[in-house]
Formats: sequence, C-alpha cells, structure tokens
Amino acid sequence: MIWTPLTAAGFALCLVSGCGTPQPPPPGHAASKVTVVRGDVTYPVTAEIVHWEVKKHPQTPQRGVAVYFDYRFTGAQPTRIEVQVCAVDEHRVVLLCGNIGLPTPGTIEPPFGDDWLGPDEADGRMGLQRTSEVLVVPDQMYAGPHAGDPKDGDGYVPPKLLGPGDQL
Repeated sequence: MIWTPLTAAGFALCLVSGCGTPQPPPPGHAASKVTVVRGDVTYPVTAEIVHWEVKKHPQTPQRGVAVYFDYRFTGAQPTRIEVQVCAVDEHRVVLLCGNIGLPTPGTIEPPFGDDWLGPDEADGRMGLQRTSEVLVVPDQMYAGPHAGDPKDGDGYVPPKLLGPGDQL
C-alpha cells in the first residue's frame, strides 16, 4: 500500500469512527418472561422472573432497600447462558441491573434461583424503592471465548450492558 495524504486521512477517519470494531447491537425487548436469543438465533430456553419484592437486604439492612427476586429457566440448554435482569421504574427507566444465568451444560446446578439487586445507598440515591417491575433482557450476554472475532469464533457481539438511566 502506498501511503498518500488521502490514504492516511482515510485510515485516520476509519480509526476514529471505529471501522473494523464490532459495535454492540441494541438489546432486545425486556419482559418478565422472555425467550433467550443470541443475535438471529432463538434458543429453546425461556428466562422468567417468578417473584420479586423490595425489602431490606438481610446482610446490610443499614444501607436501605434492595430488590429480591426469584427466577427460573425452562427448556433445553444449548450452552452456558447469561442474561441481564433489571429493576425499572414505572417509565421502564433502569434503576439497577445484574446478570443471571445457567452454567455450562452438564453441571448439576438447578435451572432456578434467587438473587438481589442492590442494596441501595443509605441516602436512597439509586431509588430502588421506586421499582415497579423486574425485567429480563432476552439477549445472550455470554459470547463465548472468542467474542467478536470472526476468525476464531462466529463474530457474535452481545448488546452493551444496561445501566441506571437507560430506557427499556
């Protein structure tokens, strides 16, 4: 390749704009029960929030409330699965998110469990007391050992992690 001012400018523009770097796609539609997807592939697995409540975390009651939830996976597990779960307010604005999942197939962990989001800060800064729903984002977050590398894997790039203030 012959470097001219034009090719150097094009190369610099490509670097600045992110050419060649896979960008995370937007997340799928969150709900209390979703079918897990990985890009264009739909897994035969459903992730569901069975129950949730806002209460003080038993290990840190002085820090305020947290969101406690029970979840369940159903269906045939094709691979290790991780999905995001988020506490949202009445406008579906994210207050706090975490991950739930199933380990690699063949392990003896049950397809259900419980977890916490929080606890909040003592001043209630996160606003977890405003939780109106706990939602599961359907996208597979575990990309595999070669995420985004079409040479060594399939090039799958999971959506960006959601955080406080994001809209679902």
